[in-house]
Amino acid sequence: MNFNNELQEIDRMLFSPAFENALKTQIKKFNKHFSSISNELYGEKYALTYDKVINKKGQQVYQFSSFNLNMSSGKKQGEILCFDLAYIAFADEEKLPCLHFLLNDKKELMHDNQLNRVAEYVKNKEIQLVISILKDKLPDGLIQKSNVVVELSQDSKLFKMEEYQ
Repeated sequence: MNFNNELQEIDRMLFSPAFENALKTQIKKFNKHFSSISNELYGEKYALTYDKVINKKGQQVYQFSSFNLNMSSGKKQGEILCFDLAYIAFADEEKLPCLHFLLNDKKELMHDNQLNRVAEYVKNKEIQLVISILKDKLPDGLIQKSNVVVELSQDSKLFKMEEYQ
């Protein structure tokens, strides 16, 4: 079987009724977690959905999106975090190996009360959440010295550049 035939066989399998039913089942399981976590952190129930579309190359593909497309950048960052947390819960339920470690950026766009809620949520879970954010952008009381692993400043930098002569 040549490469093109193999790709056509994969496409037939990916867009078969059996695969789509399995996909719907897994998305329903994932959305149970996504909806629950987003409701707990934001008071809104987010969900993942998909459409079958034709891409620019004329190939059929699955296009995934959430129901909450029109939101501020801070809320979008919160939705991303909810998605990541939901994936960990989903993977655990499905007994899929996954890291319980999240590294996130741009969370300074999130509102203080959302950062506090996320910190409270992960505190009782076996999830390590690392957020790179400037100290002055954190809500008061969020930093506990026992949770700080690395604190950088103008005098204490992660990468020390020295001039060699």
